[in-house]
Amino acid sequence: MSNRSPLLNVIFQSINKVTKNILRDFGEIENLQVSPNSLEQFVLKTEKKISTSLLKDLKKSRPEWGIKLYNDQDYVKDKYYWIVDTLNGRFNFLHGLPHFAISVSVELNNEILSSVIFDPIRDELYFAEKGKGSFQNDRRIRVSNRKVLKSCVFSICDEYTFDKEFSILNSYEKINILSYQSSSVIRSFGSSALSFAWLASGKIDCLFVNNLKKNQIACGELIIKEAGGYLTNLKYINAYGTQGGLLIGANPILHKEILKKLNNKDLNY
Repeated sequence: MSNRSPLLNVIFQSINKVTKNILRDFGEIENLQVSPNSLEQFVLKTEKKISTSLLKDLKKSRPEWGIKLYNDQDYVKDKYYWIVDTLNGRFNFLHGLPHFAISVSVELNNEILSSVIFDPIRDELYFAEKGKGSFQNDRRIRVSNRKVLKSCVFSICDEYTFDKEFSILNSYEKINILSYQSSSVIRSFGSSALSFAWLASGKIDCLFVNNLKKNQIACGELIIKEAGGYLTNLKYINAYGTQGGLLIGANPILHKEILKKLNNKDLNY
């Protein structure tokens, strides 16, 4: 596999160990083998199995490193951290929709150095290390090379609701206006990690995500950057340095155009 460093090997092997279990558990949900009344507990057990296995292997490989799981805890200077998102696209998984992912990233001094996103359904492994490019399995990937918004594919992923500082009227409606004006289409897939991966590989052109936690953002910024794209907030601050809110991802040309239009208060039908 291209660019497989010892560190990436540790992550790949750790993820590989949980793949069979997550596919088996998903198969039980997909084939209606789990009672609707016990679904939530079943998925919680799946998440627990994933996190227990991943953390055991990651800690064993680098016992001096810290772990960030489910939260936005501060970092200690010059200390490495594993950042894990055990089941991104949980709602999809819960409903038998085959679109979810596992992600593991490495952070040092509030900067992401390595990221891996794994789609177990399609057996697609997306990864990047700082300065080494982004890859899908053994193939180098790049963001879409579209130069104009016309006929682009927009993807929206909102974990909850758009924040009050950037209301639905000011954000979702503006995105709809952009889509309408450029004859583009909007898709919502339900997994921010896979949307990051699909943006980096050119499957989608523009990405709008909202209300993500830092452990959910961690896997996206580096993979998109190493694929030639940007992921920032409306003030051009890199995603991992923000405190939630709306994030926009695209290639440099589309990203600049989108931010210009979204920051324009006069944008309307």
